[in-house]
Amino acid sequence: ITVVHSSGVFTHVVSWCCCLGSNPQHLQLLRAGLFPASSTRPRTAFTFEVLDHFLIDTLECKTSARSFYEKLTRLTNNAFPDTVPDRYRELMRVSRLWRDLKNRKWFGFGHDTESEPGPGDLALFCPSCPQPGINMPLHWKQKYERQVGYYYLCKFVVDGNFTAQHMNMRQPKLNIFLSDGLGYMVAEQEYQAHLASATESRERSTCSNHHAVNAANTNQSNLRATGVGATACARHGCFIPHCIVDFQKGERQVLFNILTINRVDDKITSSHMNIDYSICNAIKHAGKTIDNSLVIYDVGCQWSLHFAERVNNYYNLTLPDNTEIELGRSMEKFWRHSGLPLTRSLQQHYKRANKGIDDTKVPFEELTSSLEVSKVSSWEKDETQAMEQCGEHLDIYQLKIDKALTMAEIQLRLTETEYADTGKCGSISWLINGIHLEDAQDALRVDIRKVPKDASASQKAVVEEKRQKLAARISQFHEVADAMMEGIEVDAGTKHMDDMRFCAADMEEEARETEDIEVASEETGEEVAAEAMGIWMPSSIPHPDALALGLGALQAEELHLWQGQANDCLEKLRQVLGHKAIIYCQHFRSADSTWAGTRSKQEANRCRIKIDKCVRSYQRARNAMQRLGADEDTLENLSQLSVDREVTEENRYGQGSDRLAWFWRVNNGHDSHEGAWMDEFYRVNWLKAKARWQRWEEELSLVRYEMGWTVSWFRYKKEGWERRFHKATKDGHRAYAQRQVLLWERFLLDAENSFKDKMIIVT
Repeated sequence: ITVVHSSGVFTHVVSWCCCLGSNPQHLQLLRAGLFPASSTRPRTAFTFEVLDHFLIDTLECKTSARSFYEKLTRLTNNAFPDTVPDRYRELMRVSRLWRDLKNRKWFGFGHDTESEPGPGDLALFCPSCPQPGINMPLHWKQKYERQVGYYYLCKFVVDGNFTAQHMNMRQPKLNIFLSDGLGYMVAEQEYQAHLASATESRERSTCSNHHAVNAANTNQSNLRATGVGATACARHGCFIPHCIVDFQKGERQVLFNILTINRVDDKITSSHMNIDYSICNAIKHAGKTIDNSLVIYDVGCQWSLHFAERVNNYYNLTLPDNTEIELGRSMEKFWRHSGLPLTRSLQQHYKRANKGIDDTKVPFEELTSSLEVSKVSSWEKDETQAMEQCGEHLDIYQLKIDKALTMAEIQLRLTETEYADTGKCGSISWLINGIHLEDAQDALRVDIRKVPKDASASQKAVVEEKRQKLAARISQFHEVADAMMEGIEVDAGTKHMDDMRFCAADMEEEARETEDIEVASEETGEEVAAEAMGIWMPSSIPHPDALALGLGALQAEELHLWQGQANDCLEKLRQVLGHKAIIYCQHFRSADSTWAGTRSKQEANRCRIKIDKCVRSYQRARNAMQRLGADEDTLENLSQLSVDREVTEENRYGQGSDRLAWFWRVNNGHDSHEGAWMDEFYRVNWLKAKARWQRWEEELSLVRYEMGWTVSWFRYKKEGWERRFHKATKDGHRAYAQRQVLLWERFLLDAENSFKDKMIIVT
């Protein structure tokens, strides 16, 4: 017979035992450590060693069966590999049988011969997830405190992988399942029956145009499966047994008729028929006596529609009694698992949680000690009420002070009434276009300031192209202005000169002179460059003259829009200043390397560029408001930005006795409201600081429980093999069971030593 070994392919003469009562030939080979390619008259056999090598190579090296066998032929005869017998097809068949037998032996079915493996019995589930009767008490409800309900909540993450495609087989009848539904994949027959009972929907997703749902209309006839969908534990990314399903056309939707759902109207509901099956199996397998489950799914907003109705009315979708499902949003990370050992992974989670507590507890306590006790007590009552009642009460984490109207809000309000106010349609969009053109001019001037003195021809060509496009937009804008004015002659418009004190961050060299920039802006010859063109708007006419020409209503509209623009600029300014302060406090000062310090400086400089842009835009808005005749109260509320203190030196010395800069309280008008605004500011920050600290406290407690569950899971596996050892009657069975006992005992001791004085075990 031909014998395939890890060192090559050989031909041997075999003398079979023909004694009375002797074993069949294939069993004689198995007793000799050879796996026969057939059970009748075997002519090829594979050593156990070469089959084990093939399993390891496919797992770690991703070696195909063809490449593995070609390696063996080279080891046999490197000069003439074609003379080596070709046993590739036999390797394919035998390796599948070998893998299935090994799985059954690993999970104890070589010892438990009376029972057959059920759905998912040949797959491992996450040791660190709560499993009643396995790693936690069967009557766990009497053992665990009620306030730690989140810890024993089943947490699932669901996602689809559209790169795991499967081609149609030429002869599907040759596809023999050895462990159908016994591992991570669902049973084929029941799953196909589930799919056949539903009609595919052609509806498009109504939620952010999700690709996963819209892929349902993809037609790839050459594929048996366009991908797979799976459910895994959300904490550790371990796949749940008997939950991986094939996709036929994306995460398909199905239609259920009203007669099935017993609805009173004639509407048809849709569902993700593949994912429904996966999630129901996951909850039945992992949930068991745990009623509450958290399902995290990136298109859960679509999937959850009518899910309960589908489960109640379709016999293949079943859930345990009293099951309650909460919905979350997916991070989609479990397809690329790091492969880190579980004990080491939990230790890293433990260290990260402790660091998170250290980073959040002290700042929270310092903030609390600096506040009035009465205010803190009131905020604590609000927090307790929000945690108990949830819903709209969770709005306590949002600012309740009304903000100034944004430009978009003002635009909407003016658009709704523009015809009644001015007798014209399109004036608002025309004014908005003019404001955007001024912003475009500012952006072009920034690009010009970044051009080096020795600019190449391609760099100059890019700038010139931008100039031409902007000049065309301005020309088109002025054509609309002529039609809007109905015969009133307009002048050249308003030209804006940037305040160079807020342009330094844009320039490539800090020492570049202002004259250089002006020359760069005037290199186009006699024609006025696009970035220097005047843009005519109603604000280009003095306010008294505009009233005389009947443009008062148009100027009023422009005034409102510029006020919205100023409010937007100040809001962005506050956000960027806050971001820059965070960079200085958390990154720049704590940088432990030159690389980190450089990155922090670059990020801070990008913030400075954004600050300068906001300031220039705000200055244009305020100047326009002055020309439009804004009242003194409005201009007083929107003050001029100080160059040396409020913007450019936000980290200056001696701020302890300063009043809050005016732009931090502009949304509330006068100083009389400053106390209320600051109270609201501190309230929200105090609540968020406490939530961050408590989040890490909760994470630490949960990790400690997970450590205990992991140790109990290893002990459960060890005790299971000890029972098989005592029941075994054959020496081989006893030896293998003892080997498994020692294996799981080593896992147990390693986990106990790693989690010593950290884990929580409830017995």
